[in-house]
Amino acid sequence: MISKLKSFVYRHPFLRRNAEIFRDTVKGALFILRTKGTVVSPNKIVFCSYLGRQYACSPKAIYEYMLQDKRFEDFEFVWVFKEPSVFAGKLPDKRRTQVVKYLSKEFENEMAGAGYWIFNARVPVYIKKRKGQTYIQTWHGTPLKRLGLDVTGYIKGADDIKSLYRSFRLDGKRLDIMLSPSSFYGYCMAGAFGLKGKDLEKIAKLGYPRNDILYEAIDKDRDDIRRKLGIDENAKVILYAPTWRETALDPAKGSTYSNGLQFDPGLDIGAFAQSLPDDTVVLLRTHYFVAKGAKSKDSRVIDVSDYDDINELYICSDILMTDYSSVMFDFAILGRPMVFYMYDIDEYKAVRDWYFPIEDLPGEIIKDEDRLREAVDIALNDDGTLARRSYEFGLKYYPLGGGSSKRVADAILKDRKE
Repeated sequence: MISKLKSFVYRHPFLRRNAEIFRDTVKGALFILRTKGTVVSPNKIVFCSYLGRQYACSPKAIYEYMLQDKRFEDFEFVWVFKEPSVFAGKLPDKRRTQVVKYLSKEFENEMAGAGYWIFNARVPVYIKKRKGQTYIQTWHGTPLKRLGLDVTGYIKGADDIKSLYRSFRLDGKRLDIMLSPSSFYGYCMAGAFGLKGKDLEKIAKLGYPRNDILYEAIDKDRDDIRRKLGIDENAKVILYAPTWRETALDPAKGSTYSNGLQFDPGLDIGAFAQSLPDDTVVLLRTHYFVAKGAKSKDSRVIDVSDYDDINELYICSDILMTDYSSVMFDFAILGRPMVFYMYDIDEYKAVRDWYFPIEDLPGEIIKDEDRLREAVDIALNDDGTLARRSYEFGLKYYPLGGGSSKRVADAILKDRKE
């Protein structure tokens, strides 16, 4: 009976939106009551990546920098994961770092008592920021596709458009610092999170901490990562990293974040791998919203969707194959060829649209599987033309280069003194 009622509510945007507002209001009131006596510690930082799904991205880069910085010796760190037991052993520090379960009472207590929150996705709506707390939003990629309040199409199967707007607008009001690697990025985030007037001062052009490692990568790193993945150092490696599709979710099952999506790669990934030279390997990396990847029995297709640090996948790959994903901006830093497989471009554009003309991308836009094989072959045997276009693309969208983690750490210490 309850499941049928939930299904009915989720199929009707008006009912779903008001049910979410009621739920968040009740949970918010309970959060305030439960944590009323909690004292905010200016020396405690809570980190969370991809809604607790991974130990990765800018929160990881900032955290690991702080562990090496003596100025943070008196700080305590908290990492939030959906499955704490899976990640606890991966953290480089045990003495000053504790791990808590995402959305648990322990999570709420730590959020209430930490002086700083560093998240790469939106903080749950019901969590209320208190006096003396600073919320740093890193987000998780420079966008091609429109985000948040800039989305104009109806998102079938995900949050209905008004719920999406509400979530981004509330997060925009709460955050204190929005990290930005470029003016373009700041423009996109201002629109997506509804930052206007004085709130534009929240955008801090400090760079993108998660990309620091890409500026420091050397050949040995590439070889070490390949060994870890069981890939020959002389193999040609293609990283296929597409984004998610709102249209793939059944609206009767509710939120994208809790249920996950079934993945349609837009091609027969096994047959595609078989068509490539024998020394070629395909790494399949699905979006973190996706619950299940495309399974293939071909030994040259390796599902790396659960691999924590995508930067390591960039470093060990020769070319990137993607669609509308923000991975294109990060991979460009390495100055390696890219192929854009957009088999559903018209349908996708109707839902999300872009922040700039898609023709400006540094590679060929492919719409059918037959042409894809030819484009990949050209990229793998690039004469330097595609690599140069990628490198220039990276310079345009990441003009500050590396050293971002230090700049963020400096900003936190400055904020602490003030």
